Amino acid sequence: MERAPARLIGAWSAAGLGLVLVVILASVVIRLAGDEIGAALVWVRGAHRAAASLEVVAAVALTWLAWRRALLVAALTVFLSVLGIAAGQNPPPAAAAANLLGGLALAAAFAWLLGRAHGHGARVAHRLGHAAAALFIAQGALGSWLSIFAEDIWGWALAAHAALGLALAGGAVWLGLRLEPAGQRFALLGLALAVVGAGAAAALFAQPLAAALAHAAAAALLVSAAAYAHARLT
Repeated sequence: MERAPARLIGAWSAAGLGLVLVVILASVVIRLAGDEIGAALVWVRGAHRAAASLEVVAAVALTWLAWRRALLVAALTVFLSVLGIAAGQNPPPAAAAANLLGGLALAAAFAWLLGRAHGHGARVAHRLGHAAAALFIAQGALGSWLSIFAEDIWGWALAAHAALGLALAGGAVWLGLRLEPAGQRFALLGLALAVVGAGAAAALFAQPLAAALAHAAAAALLVSAAAYAHARLT
């Protein structure tokens, strides 16, 4: 059913994106603050399960409406569902990293579909857009490694993560200046600055919980916004 109205595809894409962001943030809270939030952990896990289940509904709807464009959404949904069942509530580090990266990729896939549904804006070179996407993937991998595997964050990985983060923030600003309407432009610019600021606070102050959560949330939103911009500008 490839000729579904763009509005319908956009609505399901937006719903799927919102649900994936809830799953990502709930996962971060469980991983970083599971021992500190006490009884609230039950509610966070419940929100995680509910959002993950509803995301499957959005993925199925999009696969039915526009299966060629939604293949990546479908594949990532199946992968993350199987991974979640296999790894359980206390996944090993490798599974936690795969879950984090897969969640970011799924958010980006939903955001890309949403951008396509909203139509093209001012075009930029495809090579630049694809290069930016590759850098975001590398940045996500570095961030996952630092948050899950690194015992001492003050090393080459943090330096590379910080340098790449600044470069991507600059790229996001460049993309944001080409987005219309103005609200989308300022949202992308604000997220680019928020990621850098929260990341610096998390590193300089030994990753206090609030800064670490803010960095994770802003990063997930920035990846989604960049994927949306990529879809509209390439």
